[in-house]
Order: sequence, then structure tokens, then C-alpha cells
Amino acid sequence: MAEKKYTLEIVGEMLREAGTLIIVFALLYQLFEPHTPRWSIVITILILGVTAFVGGIEVERRRA
Repeated sequence: MAEKKYTLEIVGEMLREAGTLIIVFALLYQLFEPHTPRWSIVITILILGVTAFVGGIEVERRRA
């Protein structure tokens, strides 16, 4: 039987995965979209992704 996951563990995983997806897709959008948005918007989205990623790591660290 699989080990039961706790709520904070699930939230931490979700934040890390969301942060990773935000970072990857923001960069891909900037590279491949013909009419790209300004870099200030992309950098803001990247900061959001990094914040979610680091937040997920912090949630899981505090859970242990």
C-alpha cells in the first residue's frame, strides 16, 4: 500500500510543479511567439514561477 501523503506535501508538490511549468512556458512563449510581449512582462511571470517553485520547496521543508 502506498504511503499516505499529507496536505502540506501535496501543496508543496503542486507549487513546485506549477512554478516549473510557469517558468518553462513563459520562456517558450517568449521565444516562439511572433509578436512577443515586452521583457518586463516575461520577467514578472518568471519571478512568479520562481516564487511558486521556492514556496513549494519551503512548504515541504517546513513539513518535515
